[in-house]
Amino acid sequence: MFEDKRENILHAATDVFSRYGFHGAKMEDIAKEAQIGKGTIYGYFDSKETLFYEMIKYGINEYEKGLNKALDIEENLEKRLYALCKFHGEYINKYIGISQIIMMEKEVLSKELMKDIVNKKTKLFNRIKSVVEKAILSGELKNKLDSELAATIIIGSINQFYGQKICYEKKDHKDIDPKDLIEIILEGLK
Repeated sequence: MFEDKRENILHAATDVFSRYGFHGAKMEDIAKEAQIGKGTIYGYFDSKETLFYEMIKYGINEYEKGLNKALDIEENLEKRLYALCKFHGEYINKYIGISQIIMMEKEVLSKELMKDIVNKKTKLFNRIKSVVEKAILSGELKNKLDSELAATIIIGSINQFYGQKICYEKKDHKDIDPKDLIEIILEGLK
C-alpha cells in the first residue's frame, strides 16, 4: 500500500512538474492530480524539493529496470535491440515529462542529483556497451568494432528515432515499429 501511494504521488508529480515546471508547480496541484489530500504528500516527502528529486530518481530507476529486462532476454542482439526499442518507446510515452523536466529545470537540480543522474547514465551506457561486447565475442558483430562507439550509435539512434516519432510526429509508441531502425544499425555494425 505504501509503495502504491508513493508511486501514485510520483506519477502525479511528473504530470504537474511537466506542465508547470518546478517553480510553477504547487503541492496542492500534485495532491489533486493524485486524488489525495495535500497533507498525505508530506507523509511521504518532506518538501517539494524532496518530491522533485525523488520523482527524477524514480524515473531513472524505472528506465534502468526496463533496459535490463529488455537486454536480459536470452536472444540474439537483434531481438534484444528490438525489446530495448519497444521498452524505450513505452518509457518515453509514459515518462516524457521527466526528460523534459531534467532539461528545463537544470538550475533547480542539486549538484548531488546531477552527479547521480550522470552516474546512472554512465551505468546504463556501460550496460549497453557490455551487450555489444558480448555480441562481438559471439560473432554477431564485426571483430574489431569499437564497442563504445557502437553503444553510442545504438543509444543515440534509438533515442532520436523515438523522440522524433513520439514528440514531433505524435505517434503512439504502440504504432512504432523499430524493425528498419534495428536493421540499419546492425548493418552498419556487422
